Amino acid sequence: MVPVAPTLATLHAVMVRCTRCPLATSRTRVVPGEGPANARVMLVGEAPGEAEDRAGRPFVGTSGRLLDQMLAAAGLTRPEVFIANVVRCRPPGNRPPRAAELRACADWLRQELRLVDPDVVVPLGRFALHHFLPGAKLRELRERALTLEVAGRDRLLIPLLHPAAVLRARDPAERTRYEAEFRALGERLRALHQRAR
Repeated sequence: MVPVAPTLATLHAVMVRCTRCPLATSRTRVVPGEGPANARVMLVGEAPGEAEDRAGRPFVGTSGRLLDQMLAAAGLTRPEVFIANVVRCRPPGNRPPRAAELRACADWLRQELRLVDPDVVVPLGRFALHHFLPGAKLRELRERALTLEVAGRDRLLIPLLHPAAVLRARDPAERTRYEAEFRALGERLRALHQRAR
């Protein structure tokens, strides 16, 4: 269990020294979540890739560039959202995270959720979705808005594909659909904001 941290800075200072799983021996850098401590939206990906491992920041490679474009389609900017991954160190060769690695990192994400306290959580891909809904099928829940208790309170959970899956898609219509999903996300956020006034 990770010690409870009073702030994101404290949590991340502990996180960057993590040795809870074998990824600690192969990583270049731990990749903490990034964004404002009061973000209304948290996006959660799978694990750092090569560019993120070098930079120590989430979504800075090719997938990150696509994510930035999709955030713009939603009317959002990166400085407005909190971005994290379920696994904080790069698995060798960008392989999928193993169960032990997911378990070792689960507390980091739980604490970031507690500290940021977002209204909306967007799991990007199946590994992120399984953190919140083990065994759920992304193809069945993609873009659906679900109310789910996360970190002690109800939040809106809106599962979407991971940007890397869109980049690998053979069908060019997949990117168009992805952009439409982010536009719909932006509309939902604006509607939530209006209701909160």
